[in-house]
Order: sequence, then structure tokens, then C-alpha cells
Amino acid sequence: METLRLRIRRWEHKDFEAYVHIVSDPAVMTPAGCEPAGNLESAAGMFRKDLRNDLCYAIQRKDTGEVIGRIKYQTDLRRFHVNSLSVGYELRRDQWGQGYMPEALAAMVAYGFEKRGLDVLAVSHYADNARSQRVIEKCGFRLEGVTPWACRRFDGKICDDVCYSILKQDYFEGLSGRE
Repeated sequence: METLRLRIRRWEHKDFEAYVHIVSDPAVMTPAGCEPAGNLESAAGMFRKDLRNDLCYAIQRKDTGEVIGRIKYQTDLRRFHVNSLSVGYELRRDQWGQGYMPEALAAMVAYGFEKRGLDVLAVSHYADNARSQRVIEKCGFRLEGVTPWACRRFDGKICDDVCYSILKQDYFEGLSGRE
């Protein structure tokens, strides 16, 4: 996938150093609900999984070639027997506030509906993650609701989950409205 400024592609072995920079930062990983990699061995284990995961991608800036984030499709745990996926993402802290994640997420939305033939694409964030909320809302997801006490995070904090989705018909109606 390509956007104006980004290339969203499969992970490659040469990306390991950039990957470690992303997954070892508590400010990046904790709001996403993921335990930061505490050492290189832990990061290497995560990296091996993402290398094999056909639904997990590196976010690469076109201008510099550097990998700045991770974005992936994953199982939509709220829907059953529906052609649905969820999306999750992390962005390197020094890249925050520059519009890269909304750009990457919008590409995943388009790819999900136009190439993967999804009927629903879901996303969620913990209630205290305002940064992710803004990304999600910029990309046109509709608020479904809040699940209180949805998850005990790795650090013991119990989090409310704010859930959103886009339906296929809403995505394509939005496209026709922009023409």
C-alpha cells in the first residue's frame, strides 16, 4: 500500500533495529495495551511473529526510507461469522503529531474494503488514549460504544475499551460523496 508520504509493506529482516525502537518504548506500547519489549530477546520474539504475520505491516516514510510504525489487521473479537477484521497500530514517538498514523490507517481502511472485500472494519482504543481517538475519528470510524472494564492490561490497570467500526456500505457511500 502507498499513500502520499508512506509505504505500508511487509516487515523485512533489515527492519529489526527500527522495530525495536517502536516496540521497546513504553509511551508507544502501553497506550496500545501492549507490554513494551524489555530487552532485545523479547523484541526479537515479537519481530519473528510479525515477520510471519501476513496481516502485519511496517509503516515506512517515502522521503527518508525509515520505518516509523507498525499497523496490522487482526481478528475482530466482537463479531462472529461476519467478514470482519480489526486494526491496531503503533507509531514511533518522535513521529507523533505529523499526520502519519491517520494517513496509514486510511490506507488500511481502503485496502480492507477495496482489496480484501471486508464487510466491517473495527478499531478500538482505551478510554485514556485521546491521541488514538483523534486518529480513529479522522478516518471516519463510527463510535459503537464503550465497554467498561474490558481488559486488564499487562501492568494491572483495568481499562475501558472505546469501540468503533466502519461498515462496507458506509465506506463506499463516503467515496461516492467525495466524487
